[in-house]
Amino acid sequence: MAKKNRGPQFIPSALNTPMINYNEYYMNTQEKILTFLLGFIGGGLVGLVFYCNQFLDEDGYPTLASAIGNVVIFVGIGLLACKFVFPMRREQLRVKRIKTLRKQFRSFLETIAVSLSSGMNISDALLSAYNDLKVEFSENAYIVIEVKEMIDGIQNNIAIEDMMASLGERSSIEDVKNFGIVFELCYRAGGNMKDVVRRTCDIISEKIEIEAEIETALTSNKSQFSVMMIIPVGMVLMIRTMMSSFAASFSTVAGVIAMTVAIGIFIGAYKLGTKLTDIKG
Repeated sequence: MAKKNRGPQFIPSALNTPMINYNEYYMNTQEKILTFLLGFIGGGLVGLVFYCNQFLDEDGYPTLASAIGNVVIFVGIGLLACKFVFPMRREQLRVKRIKTLRKQFRSFLETIAVSLSSGMNISDALLSAYNDLKVEFSENAYIVIEVKEMIDGIQNNIAIEDMMASLGERSSIEDVKNFGIVFELCYRAGGNMKDVVRRTCDIISEKIEIEAEIETALTSNKSQFSVMMIIPVGMVLMIRTMMSSFAASFSTVAGVIAMTVAIGIFIGAYKLGTKLTDIKG
């Protein structure tokens, strides 16, 4: 199977400045190290729970080959787990960043709406929003960087609608894309920009509130799901520590096959449960 090509980390804006491509997440060094340690150690330990102490002697006691096998199992399954953990973690961070951008974009629209209502033009409204958002978030916040790029674009004779469209294309947020399209049409046609901004802000706010309500309703189910994912590992660990005679059957060929099938079912259940509890914005 061909490896899926990832998009670029940055995409040039209308001002030709490399700006974040929100549809792709590239982890920094610290995130990579933490993800690797989590996947390697967690996967290795789970692997030992299911497959440790192979090659027992005739009396059922571990041998030198068992110790070497445990090391191989820990390293092998730990590295294999990293292969699955990295894409999962990247997707989690990507979704988290998009949710953060959407909330910040809502605040941006609220600020713009207030400025337009007070009689400011769009350029002055952007400058006011930039100063307000720096106080509300930080100078390194996604929306602050994006608004600063819009201001720089206007100062370099780049059409504001092109700057808005650039953010919409890079954001991976349907509401932001649609706002960029409506903004362009309204701005060129001389429409009521204040109402457009306010309406878009209300729509995004409603969606965020609905998602929060669904998230709250699913909290108990997600907690139960997490516990259910831990129970199989805990049961096997308990059998190995408290029922050594029965645990010896895990070291047989049939036991290894049964464990492998069980892990496959376990992974399938995890993927299915994750999809069922996923909330699409």
